Amino acid sequence: MTILINRIKRILGDFAENVYVVGGTIRDRLSNREISDYDFAVIGDVASISKMVSEKLGGSYVPYAEERGTYKVVYEKIMMDFTQLRGEYIEEDLRHRDFTINAMALRLNDFFDSNLIIDPFGGLRDLQNKKIRCVSKDSFDEDPLRMLRAVRFASKYKFSIEEDTKNLIKEKSNLISKISSERIMNEIYAILKSKESFKYIKMMDELGLIDSVFPEIKNMKELGGCYYQVLDSWHHSLKTIEEYENIIQELRFPSDMTKVILSYLNKDLSSGNKLKDVLKLAAMFHEIGKKDAIYIDADNHIQFYNHDVKGEKIISGITKRLKMAKKESSLIKKMVLYHANPFSIYVNGMSNKTIFKFFSDLEDDSIGCLLLSQADVVAAMKGQSRLNEASCYRSFILNMLRRYMDFERTKTPLLTPLDIIVNFDLKDYKLLNQILYELRKNQFYGEIESREDAVKFVEERMKMDKI
Repeated sequence: MTILINRIKRILGDFAENVYVVGGTIRDRLSNREISDYDFAVIGDVASISKMVSEKLGGSYVPYAEERGTYKVVYEKIMMDFTQLRGEYIEEDLRHRDFTINAMALRLNDFFDSNLIIDPFGGLRDLQNKKIRCVSKDSFDEDPLRMLRAVRFASKYKFSIEEDTKNLIKEKSNLISKISSERIMNEIYAILKSKESFKYIKMMDELGLIDSVFPEIKNMKELGGCYYQVLDSWHHSLKTIEEYENIIQELRFPSDMTKVILSYLNKDLSSGNKLKDVLKLAAMFHEIGKKDAIYIDADNHIQFYNHDVKGEKIISGITKRLKMAKKESSLIKKMVLYHANPFSIYVNGMSNKTIFKFFSDLEDDSIGCLLLSQADVVAAMKGQSRLNEASCYRSFILNMLRRYMDFERTKTPLLTPLDIIVNFDLKDYKLLNQILYELRKNQFYGEIESREDAVKFVEERMKMDKI
């Protein structure tokens, strides 16, 4: 930090007097956090100043948002935004910032002297008190996305939102619909990175933001407790997220299994989103199809036939509306569609046939589905104080994960496609794929244990086909 700031000061020379370091850079410096993004407010020709810095540093120059007078310089993975000062004085510029903790500034030349911080709105006090307070009552009218940013900052820094700011968000929450879906989802994905994101999803709900972003969730709130759970579908889903977050933090599984699970959970999807975080959206939405699937059985119990199928259809509409990336959309839809399958296996018994089909349908996403199922069912059982049953279900999921490890090992075939083509003169590729599938299935069942067993199986299978 010291070296970079001093280099920029030398590059700019006399121009440095007209440059301020502002916003999150000051906040993070005062909090002793690592700084990877620098924000500069410039009096004068911001384009020329940013180009000069880029050229002298040997960085990349990006006219990021020229219509707003913002230019970006990237240098050794460090992002620097240079923006035209709004107004004649720095205080006017800071008045248009979102929150007081982001409305502080230092002249570039004074960067290392904290006594010279320009703080017209009490940002330093709020930083010390861990409070998120909007700069003005017009803050959310200027940019409604700031309402979600308030929750994101709360989740990232473990700050609380000041009461007047909370009330203002509640009053203005409907304005979030004016924001592009991409910007909304970027904030939500950032919130989901918190290890306790269930708290901040709940906060979004209390502030009126959940209903504005996901109006479909209102139906979940109207579906009360039933024979299976004491909470309405929405609050049960919050408990499911909480339970899921506990599971992935603790990971109480054998070491070899934990390694496989972690590799799966830490996969990157789109734009740096981790799979483990996007699964939280599946946990949030897993019961979204229930209201459309209500059925009263002969014992006067509420049933929800095909709520998984109906839920997947609703999710498809949500992901399209919010323009979610294909990978995220596909994962969430798949989890909603299959989330009830593990419990069905638990009730009906762990037959090889049923388990193999489940794993074949989902492949490595079997892991995500099993973890979500544990979170879902255990959360419901805990709510009914059925703790012994919850323990039994955890054991069932552990057994399913053990069988998944067996399934994983069958990915390495005892006979390759080339082995079968060459040794059996097989040219029908549809039949080849069928035989490979059956080989893997019987290996999983334990009926084929060696290469010799596999050769015998193919010989018999080829005789059957000739008949």
